[in-house]
Amino acid sequence: MYVDIQLGWSQHPFLFRKMKIKSSYEIQVMKDLGLKEVVLFPEKSEKASLEASSQIDDISEFEEPESKASSEELWEQKQEALKKADSFRINRKKIALEYREKQKRVKNLTADLKSAPANAIRDAAEVIDDMLENFNDDTDVLINLVSLSSDDHSHHCHSLNVTVLSLTIGNALGLSKKELKLLGLGAILHDIGKAAIPASVVNKKGKKTTSEIKLLQTHAFAGARIAESMPEVDMRVVHVIRHHHEFLDGSGFPKGLKGDDISTICRIVTIANMYDNLCNNTDPAAAVIPKSAMAILFKKYQRKLDINLVQHFIKTFGVYPPGTVVKLSDDSIALVISVDPSTILKPKVLLYNPDIPANQALLVSLVEHDKLEVVSVIKPEECPPRVYEYLGIQENMGFYLETIKKQSGI
Repeated sequence: MYVDIQLGWSQHPFLFRKMKIKSSYEIQVMKDLGLKEVVLFPEKSEKASLEASSQIDDISEFEEPESKASSEELWEQKQEALKKADSFRINRKKIALEYREKQKRVKNLTADLKSAPANAIRDAAEVIDDMLENFNDDTDVLINLVSLSSDDHSHHCHSLNVTVLSLTIGNALGLSKKELKLLGLGAILHDIGKAAIPASVVNKKGKKTTSEIKLLQTHAFAGARIAESMPEVDMRVVHVIRHHHEFLDGSGFPKGLKGDDISTICRIVTIANMYDNLCNNTDPAAAVIPKSAMAILFKKYQRKLDINLVQHFIKTFGVYPPGTVVKLSDDSIALVISVDPSTILKPKVLLYNPDIPANQALLVSLVEHDKLEVVSVIKPEECPPRVYEYLGIQENMGFYLETIKKQSGI
């Protein structure tokens, strides 16, 4: 039976106060806590249990508990879960620091494009090489959320996000290391033409005028000219810089290319670029949640984007991408912070629990809780401000890599 014991976090040894009872031992622990009743959720309980209980007139004694474990052991298990959550939290801070370090390097190399272009290209290649160290045969690559305030976010963050997203798609496709490097360079340099556009236009928050949009569109040609002037830049990278706004049906810019005239790595960067622009729109009112961004790419751009690549993107980043606020099967609200492509329905989440201080909020991997699953996505307008504040949700999102050793087995 699925119940709510209605006790505060520190008053019980269970990991969650709402849970499905699995043994008579758990009932005994509840009794030892002084509980005389719990709240029952028939709709979440197993039908056989409800039917069996309705056929018994009087239950005066429970059967002997199957487990000889003590409630102290449950408390120890809970402490272990807290230690694991602390480990997750430390790792999350490490990933955020790595993201900001890479973002600074992207900013510096962009600034060097005019004064020391050769150094800028060398630095860009070094950043990509660093990131490609994550892609090994014995590791899985996870995508993590990095929360960014509007002050933290910049077009350099956008370039880094597009690079992370592009490399992850490319890796999932099985591209070679050489192809991944070209893809990464195209992604990290895709917006270098914006250096030729006034910063007041590039960094403008909110809706842009028609003339400002047309001026911004010139960045594709401007960036390609900059890249072409440097012999170190492969022409396949120049192609990405010039054509990352092209669509398969010819409706894009600047040349209106169609189909096979657009390279595979350019198509990948186009998808990553559009996804990040949807999630981190310069007009905050137009920004959408990650799951909606996925749906827009899949449903509204069927003829414009390479739909096979979009499907790979969705398979890689999950049904509930990082940054999605979800409702779990125990009615908890949580923020998806990391997705493993091998278990996309079981992401790592940050739980909202007002009984626990926000700086100690529980981070759990749903893979380790077979009875806990995502049941729905919560839209921003459905989420109280206190929940957003508790979960540390900011206006913008960063995406960064994490590697874990592949599980050995059959």
